Amino acid sequence: MHRSLAPISFAVLILALAAWAGVWFLFSDISTRLTAHAEALSQTDVQSTERASAIALHALVADTVPGRAQLDADVNTDVVQIANQINAAGKAAGVQTTIGSASVVSASQAGGLPAQAGVNELEFVVQSTGSFKQVWRAAQLFETLPTPSSVSQLDFEQLPNSGKGAPLWQLTTHIDVLTSAQISS
Repeated sequence: MHRSLAPISFAVLILALAAWAGVWFLFSDISTRLTAHAEALSQTDVQSTERASAIALHALVADTVPGRAQLDADVNTDVVQIANQINAAGKAAGVQTTIGSASVVSASQAGGLPAQAGVNELEFVVQSTGSFKQVWRAAQLFETLPTPSSVSQLDFEQLPNSGKGAPLWQLTTHIDVLTSAQISS
């Protein structure tokens, strides 16, 4: 009456291995589906972010059209117009004004202003002669020219007195101006 348990054990072992193979297959299938779903969600999120960025950029470009047009108009001043503005400021201050030179500032000197920006930086060296009050007023007016500019250097020098009247002063001013006008070297 002793029956051998070997065939039954063998059958149970086969069933157990088949069950583990089924569990492994199920796990692998679920894992693959979860990975594919996560990748699809990630890709959808990236596309959504790209669309939102494109919409925001388009809105920004549309909103800044008037400002950019005004900036282009402000910066699109040629060298002669800038020189006339400097001379007008000197005349308004009551000084004799001479523009000694106007030169293009290189990109390395201009603080890394990119050449492809279409904007050039010019440096004007201006000499003004008059009373101290007049040259001081000229310096103030040079600071507030109606074009994108800044005064980078001021040198005041008292001229030798010719014996009559108040002493004369000479102001040497370095004015840096931004322009989008074409400059030939």
